[in-house]
Amino acid sequence: MAMKVVALAGNPNVGKTTVFNDLTGMRQHVGNWPGVTVEKKEGVFEYNGEKFLVVDLPGTYSLTAHSIDELVARNFLLNGNPDVVVNVVDATSVLRNLLLTMEILEMGLKNVIIALNKIDLAEKKGIRIDPAKMSKALGVPVVAMSAKEGIGVDELKKRIYEMAHGLIKTEPVLPEYDPEVEREIEHITQCLRGTELESRYPLRWLAIKLLQRDDEVMKLVLRYIGEEKLKEIMTHIGEAEERYGRAMDLIIASQKYEFIDGLTHEFMHYTAKEGESLTDQLDRVLIHPVYGFVVLAAVFYAVFKFVFALGLPLQGWLGDLFDSFGQWLVPQIANETLRGLLVDGIIGGVGAVLSFFPLVFLLFFALSILEDIGYMARVAVLMEGIMRKFGLPGKAVIPLILGLGCNVPAVMATRTLDDERDRLVAMFVNPFIPCSARLSVISFLAGTFFSSNHALVALSVYLIAITVALLSAWLISHFVVRGEESPFVIELPEYLIPSWKTVILHSWERSKEFVKKAGTVILVGAIVIWYLSNYPVEIGTGRSYAERLGQIFEPYMRLMGLDWKAAVSLLFGIIAKENVISTYSVIYGVSGGEAMLREAMRHVMTPLQAYVLAVVTTLYIPCIATIGAIKAESNWKWALFTTVYMITVASLAGILIWHMGLALGI
Repeated sequence: MAMKVVALAGNPNVGKTTVFNDLTGMRQHVGNWPGVTVEKKEGVFEYNGEKFLVVDLPGTYSLTAHSIDELVARNFLLNGNPDVVVNVVDATSVLRNLLLTMEILEMGLKNVIIALNKIDLAEKKGIRIDPAKMSKALGVPVVAMSAKEGIGVDELKKRIYEMAHGLIKTEPVLPEYDPEVEREIEHITQCLRGTELESRYPLRWLAIKLLQRDDEVMKLVLRYIGEEKLKEIMTHIGEAEERYGRAMDLIIASQKYEFIDGLTHEFMHYTAKEGESLTDQLDRVLIHPVYGFVVLAAVFYAVFKFVFALGLPLQGWLGDLFDSFGQWLVPQIANETLRGLLVDGIIGGVGAVLSFFPLVFLLFFALSILEDIGYMARVAVLMEGIMRKFGLPGKAVIPLILGLGCNVPAVMATRTLDDERDRLVAMFVNPFIPCSARLSVISFLAGTFFSSNHALVALSVYLIAITVALLSAWLISHFVVRGEESPFVIELPEYLIPSWKTVILHSWERSKEFVKKAGTVILVGAIVIWYLSNYPVEIGTGRSYAERLGQIFEPYMRLMGLDWKAAVSLLFGIIAKENVISTYSVIYGVSGGEAMLREAMRHVMTPLQAYVLAVVTTLYIPCIATIGAIKAESNWKWALFTTVYMITVASLAGILIWHMGLALGI
């Protein structure tokens, strides 16, 4: 027998993913800011000996298909035939959350359960909600819960079981509009009656979405009633808007909120609270237009100091460990070729990269804490004004922040942006944000050549990259993909004490991809680089394939003060940025000792050259996987344009920094 399907729907940041984890027991990150869930996720739980498939839908504020995540959620609710729909509602923001609830009920779904989450936080804020009265007012079951504390989970499972087996009868309450709007809804409903649409979709819902000029619904209706009939309906809607003097979608949204406000009086009341909450007090500073940026700079400087102060000793220890292992292995292998491959190639290349794991893990650890306490949402609000000046919507800061971890999911996260123009601009500039792989290169070069100021030097590279990203966004939005930015909507959650278990698990889940890459892509790259660096052995010039390849590009690299080794490392860095360091390790024949590689590079490279290499590595193509993600989210032309642009910008930046440094006598 097929498993019953449970769909989880809700606004961003209502704790929906926590509910999903509580139900399924799966390890999945729970972020304390909007934008974490981009695609639906699935898990299974068992109750009364029966298994249920839980589908975690993207967090949405409504079901009007302005963005891809809204469309995914709506299509699943309409066409996925879930046996139960669990609508997770934040008890601290009931009025706003119930807008989505009303849209779900208007779709004709009767198998809805409200999971009233964060009930404990609501009570602390002086909000009193009676679940029984709320259930009566909405006509569907309401389960009061605190998913973070595990309260109400068993009750929710019981209700899901009962709903899936028809043991609960519901009478969902639908929004009521003013008589004039109701007449418009009825008129359009009559126009659609008798068509094939009647057997497939709720006609009242279709009528409301047509009044709101929902593009996807207009396309859907067009397929069934034809262009002439649809044009007639839309002309009627235009005439109605002229009479009212306002767009129908604004009228419907306003009246829907009025209806919801009236409902909440039946089950919710507020008790007096003394003074400002801690969240309000902190936000007066953290999102202040002046103090907020001072705190932001201090926070991220502290993040880099933390990462380097704790990570560099661990990195050195790991490097020494690989070096010792390589030295031990040398006398154990008689065959010179095999010994060179294993010691200089594999251990040297992969070991050089793996030694950076502590830095990557600690960066993710720090970012996870900032997410979990709620600070990242404040960063988004703080940056919103700046983002708009450069042609990006404020909401685009979320995928940009995700890019600090990995550009691939960050590019995919641009799906949450409502407008196609916004998506393309955000997708274009996202690869400039230094990911964790580029952190390994930046940290190595900063620690090797600027040991006393490594955190400050690393931060300066990040600031250059972010500045280039913003300037590029301005250029692209003004000259390539023009249009208006979408409005900025983001929820500021309460500040919370981080769940250390969640933070550690999240940090590991993100950083383990770094280890996987070292065991796959970088391993293969290290072997190829070793071969190219050591062969051919008996040809007139005595130059290796790698040197010959690098010398093709060396005249170009000389413009930036770099040599053929940098050219080879950057070429292999296109596969994975970690290859930039592993390539140097293989070329110099350093068998895993990070300290030995540092010493070797200090003899052949100046601090200025190292800084140029760090900037160029950060600004040119992030990796093949990111370019592939851009292609998947847009098309080959946009991916190719992004590639050419990034190479051009990185080259110009490298040339400029090199010649400015020489002019200043550095």
